[in-house]
Amino acid sequence: MLEETGCDAVLIGRGAQGNPWIFKRTKEYLETGALPEEPSPKDRVEMLIHHMNMLVQQKGEHIGIKEMRKHASWYLKGLPGSCTIKSRIFKMTQKQEIENLLNSYLDSSV
Repeated sequence: MLEETGCDAVLIGRGAQGNPWIFKRTKEYLETGALPEEPSPKDRVEMLIHHMNMLVQQKGEHIGIKEMRKHASWYLKGLPGSCTIKSRIFKMTQKQEIENLLNSYLDSSV
């Protein structure tokens, strides 16, 4: 885009939702010209679990889990079976049951 349009900058903030790697990958691309690999499904699910744990620690389980649900959609977008996993997560209220579901997903399909 930078080369094609001659623009000075590109906004990527929304692209960071569920994709915190975007900043490092963008920096690498701008420095080397080579497009870095996408994060693996395992990396994405592990980051979702980490993000959930931070939200629960900061806001408590009830609010943290509610807020985490929207982030789960971003992290899981495009992964095999993600519709089923997201649907189940949206019905869950406890961190441990969500973590168990995600770990089970990792063990079985990623």
